[in-house]
Amino acid sequence: GMETNQGMLFIFPDVAMHSFYMKNTEFPLDILFIDEDLKVASIQKNAQPFNENGLSSIVPVKYVLEVNAGLSDTWFVEVGDRISFERL
Repeated sequence: GMETNQGMLFIFPDVAMHSFYMKNTEFPLDILFIDEDLKVASIQKNAQPFNENGLSSIVPVKYVLEVNAGLSDTWFVEVGDRISFERL
């Protein structure tokens, strides 16, 4: 797994429907789909390890943030919340 303060941020070149799957992932994740305005557009909670089903963003997005399963609830993240990040 990852530490609580770690995640993986995917930045896509375009705004589009994106789908993730857990085929090679060994621990459950919360997947936050984020639009071009940095607002949470949809959340896939507790995506299960090794599951090959596609998990769709449901709406077009530009960013996807993966964190340990349960953190979106711990942090009270809801659709419409805004995120921010710094490019290193």
